[in-house]
Amino acid sequence: MDPRAGVDYANVMTMLSRYALLLLVVGAAACGSDSPTAPTPTPTTPTPGGLQPTLSSIQSVVFDASCISHHGDHATEAGLDLTAGQSYSNLVNVPSTQFALDLVEPNDAENSYLIHKLDGRAGIVGVRMPVGASFLSDADIDVIKQWISAGAQNN
Repeated sequence: MDPRAGVDYANVMTMLSRYALLLLVVGAAACGSDSPTAPTPTPTTPTPGGLQPTLSSIQSVVFDASCISHHGDHATEAGLDLTAGQSYSNLVNVPSTQFALDLVEPNDAENSYLIHKLDGRAGIVGVRMPVGASFLSDADIDVIKQWISAGAQNN
């Protein structure tokens, strides 16, 4: 007796096609905006915390909130004062005292020591910044990178 007798191959193929389509749809849905390859915010898009790629926004949201306790009027660790009115001249095109990079190299976020310290990259001197506060989110660091990559303007 032929084991294939009574099998409707057209129906089987239709069912397999439907299952394959279902798997494709479910797989595509799993690749939503939470994936690691999600686009970074554009320069005009603030992060959920309100950070924008301008020095004034970075000053108020990051430096004032998380950095000036160690890099302010009364404490200038590594000789760095990040208070308002001082941060730009103390960061942009200024060589790091700890590493052979400028603290902020306009148009080159990857070669700015500030980004290395915020990311906690291998080779930094000391620890990841900010000390004593929550580390910045990847989205916030991306906004700071956008500011640097756009020329690190005093805006």
